[in-house]
Amino acid sequence: MRAQQQHPASTVVSAAQELLAASRFTIPELGASHVSRSRLTDALRRAESSPLVLVSGPAGSGKTSLVAEWVRTSRAGVGLVGWITFEDRETALWDYLLDGLSRIGIDVPAPGLGGTECAGLGRKSLMALAEAIAGSPERLTVVVDGYELVSLELAREVDFLLRHTFGRLCLILVGRVDPVLPLYRYRLSDDLAEVRAADLAFTDDEAAQMFALQGVRLGLDSVHLLNRRVNGWAAGLRFAAQALAARSDPEASVAAVLAQSDNINEYLVGEVLEGQTTEVRRFMLDTCVPDVLCPGLVEELAGAGARHSLVALSRSNAFIEPVPDQSECYSYYPFFREMLRAQLAYESPARLAELQRTTARWFKRHGLHEKAIAHLAAISAWDQIAVQLVDGLLIGRLVLEGVGGPVSDVARLIPDDLEGRAACVVRAAVALTVGDRTGCSEELSLARRTTDTGGARNDTIALATAVLEAVRASVADDAGTANDLAEEAQRALDEAQVHSGVLPGSELSMLVQFSRGMALLRRGGLSAARKALSRAAGSDTGRSYPWFRANCLGYLALVDALEGRLSRASRTAAESLALYDDGGLSPEDRSPAPYVALARVALERYDLRAAREHVASAAACRALQGNRVARGMADSVIAGLERASGHLVPALARLEAAGAAAADSDPWLADYLRVEAARLEVASGSAAQALEGLETLEAYDGSEAALVAAAAYAEQGQEAAVDRSLARAGTAEPTLQAQVSRLLVELVQESRHRPSGRTRVVLDRSLRLAAPEELRRPFREAGPTVQRLMSADSRLLNEHQWLSAPTTDKTPTVPAQRGPQSQRAVPGARSAEPGPEVVEALTAKEREVLTHLEELLTTEEIAEKMFVSVNTVRTHIRSILRKLGVNRRNAAVRKARELGLVNG
Repeated sequence: MRAQQQHPASTVVSAAQELLAASRFTIPELGASHVSRSRLTDALRRAESSPLVLVSGPAGSGKTSLVAEWVRTSRAGVGLVGWITFEDRETALWDYLLDGLSRIGIDVPAPGLGGTECAGLGRKSLMALAEAIAGSPERLTVVVDGYELVSLELAREVDFLLRHTFGRLCLILVGRVDPVLPLYRYRLSDDLAEVRAADLAFTDDEAAQMFALQGVRLGLDSVHLLNRRVNGWAAGLRFAAQALAARSDPEASVAAVLAQSDNINEYLVGEVLEGQTTEVRRFMLDTCVPDVLCPGLVEELAGAGARHSLVALSRSNAFIEPVPDQSECYSYYPFFREMLRAQLAYESPARLAELQRTTARWFKRHGLHEKAIAHLAAISAWDQIAVQLVDGLLIGRLVLEGVGGPVSDVARLIPDDLEGRAACVVRAAVALTVGDRTGCSEELSLARRTTDTGGARNDTIALATAVLEAVRASVADDAGTANDLAEEAQRALDEAQVHSGVLPGSELSMLVQFSRGMALLRRGGLSAARKALSRAAGSDTGRSYPWFRANCLGYLALVDALEGRLSRASRTAAESLALYDDGGLSPEDRSPAPYVALARVALERYDLRAAREHVASAAACRALQGNRVARGMADSVIAGLERASGHLVPALARLEAAGAAAADSDPWLADYLRVEAARLEVASGSAAQALEGLETLEAYDGSEAALVAAAAYAEQGQEAAVDRSLARAGTAEPTLQAQVSRLLVELVQESRHRPSGRTRVVLDRSLRLAAPEELRRPFREAGPTVQRLMSADSRLLNEHQWLSAPTTDKTPTVPAQRGPQSQRAVPGARSAEPGPEVVEALTAKEREVLTHLEELLTTEEIAEKMFVSVNTVRTHIRSILRKLGVNRRNAAVRKARELGLVNG
């Protein structure tokens, strides 16, 4: 008989099967864009003696290529290598494992399988296999790639095999889910090597290598942004590299690629989401709404037992991980969470909206109002947001955050046509954050006329309205109204603290303190204003909002300057401006108060050039024109500069006009300006005109006015009138200027009745009193008698050389902002040229920070470049500003260039 011939089709099938088998049992080739990660391959080499190696991570994390690189470069240490690649959902472990062992020369026993793919090998065959492996002359390394060992029966057999081959077998399991082997036991005996998802995440350097291999050259910052966006996920980086490689300017396209996630989403849906069971898939979609899944919240979203499902998911490398420092809380990787949300929005928009509301309700119940409104904003539930902002007492936080805060950003989206008192109150608060006091007033007026609360409580609406009215009026309304509204807000707050649980240190409390401080300042209650503003700025709440704290410190500096605490005023103003700098707030958007305070300090020290610069900086602030106190004080400084330049008439005209403008709204300020005018007239020898002006005072504290009157009477020789004026001045907490002025009046009196030795004692005492603060103005602008006595005592002047010229290196000054308005001329005399500057040596770290400041990097960017904390960078910056005698970063760079510390 002839031998039966094989059909050609059988040959084709057999060849195809052989090709498939060859690909299954062949070590994968490394692609052209493969990044060699020595930190991981070195760790695996150190584990070559372990019987079990686990490489576990999510899809697309580079598991297979990592192990392929290891076995290809570690042949000497791993012995004979077998590789078995499993396709999705394949369960025939022993069939392919025995085949793989046979291909590397092991005489495997015939399997005694029980008829199903996932059946066990059986004890007899298992013993025979163990004997064959143990007898191998070389150690065997077998990679099982893609098989998820979830069967307890098969896991027991694999565990038996590993324990009975006496170290001749190293099994490498590469998968997405941890095997159900007793891993704790392997860890305890140090027989397990692991590479987990966190280890597989690409570092920035490794990501840069991947981009370079695909022809994409990016800066370190761009690489970091992309890598952080995908949590070091290899597939995500590869998709980003492919997208950038197709663009002409990859660096400029990073933002667009960050926003574009179609390829990543398709990959995740196909490789991850669709591979899950129906129950797991539903669980993922139901829990993707919140950023963090906490105990209680996850049950509310996905039902009982949800917490156990979370733990199981985290073990299966499903792009979910525990949240550091938050016990039992988990979070999906951001890019995976975004994909789940997009998929849920596509499949069931109604379900997505329901989950957002459920999440918002849970956060609201737990007092996490900011998170609640963020979820409501995602579904445009503006009416509910307005109610929650009011009832949750978040109006204060909205104002304190200012532009750019998370609560403020959501509130800004509330439509103009949304009705109800709650919506009006929120829009009023938003208007206040941008300085729109007219818009704030209009919304509050509408809220009072509207009966519909929008669902909010009447008591919280009333409290929010009272506080917003007080803040709005603090610089815009007349001083009396501002004071009344501040007191009304305080009463509403006191009542709310008793009945509604408003905390004393809350944001609303701090706004009331600020309003009271401003009202007191405008009425001349400097000491009480200091207490209120200090309480607001120094509280934990105040420190949490740099913009608000900077505002409070600016006005505190103004109070310091008015009370003669010049050094403290300078330091406080510098701190205020540093907070603005750190927050990136433009000069035009800042409060003018710290600049006006610095200008006042400079004028009192007769550093006229610095005074001009600071007034110019104040003029560049948009808020100056609407700020009655700051504008009036700035006018008084400009008048002082005009008088110092010899232009008395324009100076007096300026003060008269400013006083007239303030008369109706701010009587104390108007009188303060009249006293300033009288002081200039006394200094110019016009005592009669000074006294005539002082007769028109209505609301000013009598002590300062009485001292100016005493100086005028002293120049006229009216001793009885001098005594009466000094008696009216009193002695209760006089300012430094008042103390010096009193001594100069006494000096004039003594000069008429006492020998020159006595007058010299009084003059010396006044100079010594003024010296610590370098208070020059009372001496430079003293009346004719004092000027004559001073010029006649050259020896005394030699002992007080600080009086002859201002110093600029004792306390920091802030250079003028060069905005459009700051270019206008500010009248004033030429100041003396500053002496030679002595700069304390910068440390190496401070020089490095200074270099980064020159590159216009932010504090956070400098911290990343130097691998230090943001607080450390801020400490270096403060030290640099102090050593260079400046208050702003750009000023520090300019000063450093002048001194040759950096290249210009």
